[in-house]
Amino acid sequence: MTMMQRTSSFVVALAAAFVTVGCTRTVYLSETDANHYAKALGTPLNLETNPHATIVPEARNTPAPTTVTDPDRPIRYMSLAEAIAIALEQGNIGSQSALFPGIVNDNLLQFNGRFVGASDSIRVLALDPAVTGADIDSALSKFDARWVTSINWNKRDDAVGNILLNFQNGDNSTFNTGIYKFLPTGGVVGVTANMDYNFLTNPPDQQGQVFTNPSWRPRAQVVFEQPLLQGFGVEINQLTVNHPGATSINGIRSPGGGRTEGVLITRLRYDQSRTEFERNVNFMLLNVEYAYWNMYGAYFLLFSREQGLRQAFEAYKLNKARYEAGVIKQQDLEQTRAQYELFRAQRITAMGQVLDKERQLRGLLGMAIEDGQRIVASDTPTLAEFKPDWGSALQEMMSYRPEMILARQDLKYRQLDLLLQKNGLRPDLRFFANYDVNGIGTQLDGGPDEVVVGALGQQTITNRNALANLADNEFNSWTIGFRLDVPIGFRDAHAQVRTARLNLARSYFQLKDQERKGEHFLALQYRELKQYYAEIEAQRAQREANARQLELRFQEYRVGRGTLDVLLEAQRNFATSLSDEHTAIVNYNNRLCGFQFAKGTILQYNNVQVADGPLPAAAQVRAVEHQRARSIALELRERPGMFAPALPGGETAHEAMNGAMPSLPDLQKQGIAKPSAEVPGVTQ
Repeated sequence: MTMMQRTSSFVVALAAAFVTVGCTRTVYLSETDANHYAKALGTPLNLETNPHATIVPEARNTPAPTTVTDPDRPIRYMSLAEAIAIALEQGNIGSQSALFPGIVNDNLLQFNGRFVGASDSIRVLALDPAVTGADIDSALSKFDARWVTSINWNKRDDAVGNILLNFQNGDNSTFNTGIYKFLPTGGVVGVTANMDYNFLTNPPDQQGQVFTNPSWRPRAQVVFEQPLLQGFGVEINQLTVNHPGATSINGIRSPGGGRTEGVLITRLRYDQSRTEFERNVNFMLLNVEYAYWNMYGAYFLLFSREQGLRQAFEAYKLNKARYEAGVIKQQDLEQTRAQYELFRAQRITAMGQVLDKERQLRGLLGMAIEDGQRIVASDTPTLAEFKPDWGSALQEMMSYRPEMILARQDLKYRQLDLLLQKNGLRPDLRFFANYDVNGIGTQLDGGPDEVVVGALGQQTITNRNALANLADNEFNSWTIGFRLDVPIGFRDAHAQVRTARLNLARSYFQLKDQERKGEHFLALQYRELKQYYAEIEAQRAQREANARQLELRFQEYRVGRGTLDVLLEAQRNFATSLSDEHTAIVNYNNRLCGFQFAKGTILQYNNVQVADGPLPAAAQVRAVEHQRARSIALELRERPGMFAPALPGGETAHEAMNGAMPSLPDLQKQGIAKPSAEVPGVTQ
């Protein structure tokens, strides 16, 4: 192998090494991947090129929403698991208020100066970590190798005024190429190749000297520059936005960076974005479960109003018969009718609350406002007492609550930022060196050099091979040096360090404040768990007593004993206690979910996991359809009666209830608590 071959092989090997280091993976999506993302997310395949998507509204064929005057629709039983599965696929986060959950966010987006935002759709928020994750590649790109190539041609033909202009007129061309690698330590190393061509149209007299025309001048060069103080080291270059670059190499700028922060900070931003997404999912699960049980409670409020309405109607029929027989006065009849109309108005209000709670749940699940079906909760609420351990719950809150993780991640960022700002207190001292091999010839390649001896004994080389002369390493040069740049006083650097230290202290106190608030909110949920469970027992006892009292009062009044005022008050008390009992049940089940939310374990509580990467569309369909099938296949437990007071021909409330809570499907199957169920009107 000749010297030229060895040099060429060395340059090729270095070039291949520089190109591959730091570029181990692609940062783009193939067409197949893009189509997969489009199918998984439900976006049109031609969205990138379809101008109508931005100007033509989508046609909507949604039926008119249901009202209290026409509430009759087929029932769709939905379990809580199915509701969560639907929400995770297409739902909305809802109002992010830990004290007032279960409310859908009806606010539309707004313009923030450069973009529109404020959407709470799970499909929108799920893309935020992916966008931040792409910034990691952008931050790493500042270490990528760069290939810089240029070529130019020039012809010059000036009027010759003196003999020196003979060295300028003619044809010349310059070709430069090089590969530069930006090192993680802050340095830059490069391998370059240059080729200069020059042909003089009117060369001067050689006068016995060796002169090459035309001339080819190849050059191979290795350059290196490394910061020694400011910007030195792998750690600091993982924090800086831009690579230190090189001051001794003209035309080379630092690649990447600028748009993003340093590599470590960008990775931290990705972790923060992912944690923020988990926080949003936590709120979505909290809102969905609250909305689910609130809808359950609204149906039982409607049920309680219907029970009062039925009792008032029975009392009205009895008094109307007595009035027609002349036993009671008209004012007693009108008083009974007023009680009936009171319950009828309350039933209409309760029906409106049912429709509104269904609207809240539909909004959180991302479902249409009207699809011809009425959603009914099929799950039976939990009535067993939950006895959590305060110490372990507090530790879980400190470890798993996304807000605590975000606060600790911000504290970590402030620590890294302080290290970054301290780098500015160092002088900018750089070491640079280069070594090059160059040659010359009358042609780029060819055979051996030909030497011509003149009459006076001088030697003239003709047909010189420029590449062969380069390989002989006959001409070479090198340069080493240092460059120091010191801002006198470092005023700006000291200001940046002082600001970073203040922000670090601020972030620390912010973390402690969040821990205190998280502990207080957890204590609230812990206390209310005990409170609402105790309320269930008290409200159940009150409802049973009121049911028994109403039953006895009605029997007494029917046989002509007792007063009307006492009977009507007993009806109101029973309806109120029935509603209050289920309000306590709903509050208790909501606090079970709220306690998990306060601990930061609501994802595990609902068997939800957040993973990187798109979820295949088939898996989404299987999850939702599986829960849908389970809801349909539920064996709805039937109970023989209601816990209303005894009506003519029915069993007593005390015997029917027996301390158990029926599910909504039980009531629906028995024709009670149906928005479409009409109680007969009162006729004079």
